[in-house]
Amino acid sequence: MKISKENIKSVIPQREPFIMIDNLVDASPTQFESNFQVSNENIFLKNEILQEPALIENIAQTCAAGFGFVESQSEGKPRLGFIGAVSKLEVHSLPKVNSIINTYVAVTHQLENIFLVKGENFCNGQKLLECEMKIVIN
Repeated sequence: MKISKENIKSVIPQREPFIMIDNLVDASPTQFESNFQVSNENIFLKNEILQEPALIENIAQTCAAGFGFVESQSEGKPRLGFIGAVSKLEVHSLPKVNSIINTYVAVTHQLENIFLVKGENFCNGQKLLECEMKIVIN
């Protein structure tokens, strides 16, 4: 584990109740992995089912944590990033409260400070959501 839940705020700008990542499990310059347990207090719950915006935000926060961790290893301080676009969004399933979500992000292209990433969420081996994002690092 690269960054635990207790320290995740050191690499992401979000704060409660908008944190959608618990642990940064692994990170390299081209791949990030995180996990997240859906709690009863999550603001994106509807009838005990986590909704699509939370899964998209989970992918974005996995990017933030991954880029932040990689930056902290070389330059010391994470930079802010922004979602430039979300595309090729496919929703396969939505998780219930108390589920553990595993998220995988791969950096597929980079042009200066703009990154194209592919993100996927899984729960118990079942794909929940997948998309591509353009991330702009400040």
